[in-house]
Amino acid sequence: MRHLKSGRRFRRTSAHQKAMFTNLVTNLLRYERVQTTDAKAKELRRVAEKTIHWGVRLGELLIQSRAQMKPDERARIIHSMRMARRVVKNREVLQKLFDDVAPRYLGRPGGYTRITKVRRRLGDAAPISLVELLPVDGAGAEPAKAKAEAHAAAVKAAAAAKARGQSASRDVPKSRAMRETEAKEKKKK
Repeated sequence: MRHLKSGRRFRRTSAHQKAMFTNLVTNLLRYERVQTTDAKAKELRRVAEKTIHWGVRLGELLIQSRAQMKPDERARIIHSMRMARRVVKNREVLQKLFDDVAPRYLGRPGGYTRITKVRRRLGDAAPISLVELLPVDGAGAEPAKAKAEAHAAAVKAAAAAKARGQSASRDVPKSRAMRETEAKEKKKK
């Protein structure tokens, strides 16, 4: 039984696993996207989000100049950088994490990465995913949210019109099956 043994092993030693995820997180922060297998992507998300959170939890300290900080605030920054340094070994990428990436997600309670299934790898048909950092302020999610709100409003208006005994408005998007049944009904008439 594997009680209290979280995470995947990938048939690697613990040192190899640590090195693999260190490299994956470093490349994710450097290029802001990385392509890997689904299983590695799901484990990478755990490590990457913890690492990014070391920067995000500093909050407003990231924006202040170092000269204006109190000694205990400087100590908090040093501690967070050292904790993130356990995963991100490259100094340039570590600096990017605290200067660019972490301030981007201030006020966000987690969920800094997105996993998108891309394809199957030739040769062994392993599922390949793209892991990427979310855009600034969730810019990619706003059009989808607006579209969902518009659809919900149109459906609500159609339900209200139906309750009044009127025909549904043309603004309500119809499903493919609904359009096909209407077309069949027209042909019968």
